[in-house]
Amino acid sequence: MPKKKVQEDYGKQLNDSFARWEHYYINGGQDPFWPDGTNLNLIRNHIIYYKHMIEDSMQPDDYPEIYYRDTPTEVPDDYMARADEIREVAKDALGRYLTDPDYQFLCRRIDSLEPKQAKQISIVNVIGYAKGLEKAIQDDDLITMRRHRNPDSYIEDFSSCAERVRSIEPPENEQLSLFDMMYEDIPTYDDEEEMEC
Repeated sequence: MPKKKVQEDYGKQLNDSFARWEHYYINGGQDPFWPDGTNLNLIRNHIIYYKHMIEDSMQPDDYPEIYYRDTPTEVPDDYMARADEIREVAKDALGRYLTDPDYQFLCRRIDSLEPKQAKQISIVNVIGYAKGLEKAIQDDDLITMRRHRNPDSYIEDFSSCAERVRSIEPPENEQLSLFDMMYEDIPTYDDEEEMEC
């Protein structure tokens, strides 16, 4: 590979890595399992690698300008960008979940389902979205909280799961309330302790 091409390639990769590091540090990432700090330190390792590649493949006079930029310092692995914003969005999302009519319907109906039915329609998992977020807020688990940046997708799951529950015939000895049958006059609960699940 010609020297000029090597310089351009490593210079671009180094520049891209610095830009990625800055973006993660300020805005955070979308990784559902790893904190931003872990990803920032991984990007930092890429920066170090590209600097070494430049040193190994070029003469100092040919180093790209980006090479001389200071390598970012290591950050704590558990660092999360915009942590306060994540917490606020998570609390708002939980409030929407707990007052969602379909979620409340699922909480009332879960105990009337046969175990096989419950498994087939994934009701435990769907209700678990709210329960999991509530626990994440209590534990200050920012990674889990960040998964709920778009609560609408979870609310859609409440709706589709509720549809599946409504399609199941109740046991003969169980009478559904008008609320369950007609889905009208839905109460909302501001106090989480009033919820059934």
